[in-house]
Amino acid sequence: MATRLIFIVALLCASLVDAHSQGVRDSRGKDFWLAIPPNDHNGGSSAAIVSLMINCDGVTDVRIDARARNGTLDSRSVRVPGAVVWEFRYNATPYELVGVTSPNGATNDCERVMPMSIHITTSEDVSVYAVMRDVNTSDAWLVLPTDALGTSYRVSTYASTAVADTTRLFGTVIRTSFSEAYPSQFVLVATEDGTDITIDLSENLSAVASGSRRTVTLNQGQSYLLQARVTETRQNDDLTGSRVVSTKPICLISSHLRAQVPILSEIASRDCLVEQIPSIDTWGKRIIVPPLRRSNDFFSAGTTDVTVCRILAAEDSTLVQVNGQAPFRIDAGKFRDLALGIARDIVSSKPVLATIIDRSANRGSGGVNKSGDPSLIVMPPIEQFLSSYRVVNIEPIVTGTPFYTQHQITCVLPLAGASTLLIDGAPTPALTAIAGTTHGYVHLDVSAGPHALTCDSTFGIIIYGYGPAESYGYTGGMAFERLYIPSVTLKVLNVAGRAGDVDTIVAIVDSINNVVDLRLSGAAVLSGTVNMDLTTYIPNVALIADPSTLQGAVPFTFAFDSLDVGDTVCVVPGRHALGHDTVTTSTLSNILWQTGASDTVNIKTTIVQGKVITLDVCLDPQLRLFDPSQSRTARQRLYYDILGKCVGTTLDGLPRGVYFHK
Repeated sequence: MATRLIFIVALLCASLVDAHSQGVRDSRGKDFWLAIPPNDHNGGSSAAIVSLMINCDGVTDVRIDARARNGTLDSRSVRVPGAVVWEFRYNATPYELVGVTSPNGATNDCERVMPMSIHITTSEDVSVYAVMRDVNTSDAWLVLPTDALGTSYRVSTYASTAVADTTRLFGTVIRTSFSEAYPSQFVLVATEDGTDITIDLSENLSAVASGSRRTVTLNQGQSYLLQARVTETRQNDDLTGSRVVSTKPICLISSHLRAQVPILSEIASRDCLVEQIPSIDTWGKRIIVPPLRRSNDFFSAGTTDVTVCRILAAEDSTLVQVNGQAPFRIDAGKFRDLALGIARDIVSSKPVLATIIDRSANRGSGGVNKSGDPSLIVMPPIEQFLSSYRVVNIEPIVTGTPFYTQHQITCVLPLAGASTLLIDGAPTPALTAIAGTTHGYVHLDVSAGPHALTCDSTFGIIIYGYGPAESYGYTGGMAFERLYIPSVTLKVLNVAGRAGDVDTIVAIVDSINNVVDLRLSGAAVLSGTVNMDLTTYIPNVALIADPSTLQGAVPFTFAFDSLDVGDTVCVVPGRHALGHDTVTTSTLSNILWQTGASDTVNIKTTIVQGKVITLDVCLDPQLRLFDPSQSRTARQRLYYDILGKCVGTTLDGLPRGVYFHK
């Protein structure tokens, strides 16, 4: 099993190298959407800020439209003068969604359609980083461009927690109440009007209601917050694995109000988590997750006090092998947590998402005022590595004491490419080899601000940093190619017959690029329309006709347990007719693949058109009944024979119409 998995992934990775060199969909763009998830504000801190950092290669026009809770729009435009990082800073209060802050407390914006979002447009390709910060609680994320977004997601966050207040009398506990709730959460943002979204939560209730399914329709720029229910009896619900499917591309931001990682005791530091999650069709089957560079004042409270690597599966029966050990199974929406003390080489039979959730830095009497705290980082799969990046290590403060005292970049790359890895034009230290692989990783100590990294090989990159009870972390960049998408070719067969002959237009499955990926997609229903020229073929089933073009569309739905080459997906019975040509086309359109639960499935579909051929039609070089070179008025009082040949002259005085001669 191990050899087979590695071999398959190696071939897939190799096939992507040329694609990367030709330019691919990546984390740079000209159009971005985001919303601000809830953060904990220590009882109402006025220091809450949101910073947007625009990393430009050269002169760039930037416009930011930030819509507040009351619907007002703050529009800012600037011409960035050169290759710099330009910061836009906002007071978080008008733009931040508000959720639950105490067990069974007010749900505020949860599961309500809200107007708050931020839209960024630029004249040139840029990278965008967002920073959410308050006293001792901060994180940042790479904002993904609109063209990298998708319609099918799984959430990856962390377990909720609650904080208890205990009252004692002469050393005896007389009352315990839960005063604070820190829920697992995520936010959705629509990029287009009329976006229908179906949400299946990993838990059977949320902060608002029981049941796992939610449906909502959002218009462009509207946001929607979901939080886990936190009560005295349900303190650790986790929305990881929740599935989100939409009819149009959306932005999904996974978050946590203030996480303790791992959950070991009540006395521990906490931090907000936030990261934008890539759509499932960009997940990979080979991910190398490096250990993080520790803070300079690192303190461990014990062997269980570890940074977490979380592996999340999109499909059932996903086999995962880590560091060459025996594979284990993860089903759809489920996850496996591993300690990230060493690099984790992950190989899977189906696409997975790997995230890094950094640890709480302060526990017990020995871990006080230490640097670091939880942050959430998506680790790019090897299939989505690029060969160059322009990144930013954030520092949102302009003057005074910096928030962060330590900034890091960690890269994962083939050992063979180590000598060509450059940061800001300078060589990097030697790689740490990862046992059992041809890859290694390197930690780079850097200063706050922009950095450029290049390599002859494709490589992965993550960005993070630490301050006193503070941290941030995010993906430095990656490609967002649609990987492992099944491809199906549907073919409409040719039909031929004389006018009046009974016939059937049939469409079949002509080819499938990967039967396994098609099966794993969960597709069980195919629907669409068969389109034909009604002057040459008249269906005897219900159709939608367009009188102006004489085109017809017959809807079809085909349900299947499995799909094979040669399967018939639709049949349209009818008759041949005299038409405006002897050969017209029939084709398919409005193709939609769905699961049995009516969730949309992303399958690349190619259509091969068919021909409708009318036999024994008059081909004499003279006026024909449906000769497109003649006006319809000129044909309305002429005799034609049954084959469409004109055999008579103008019939003055007779009613308007077409007259046939036997």
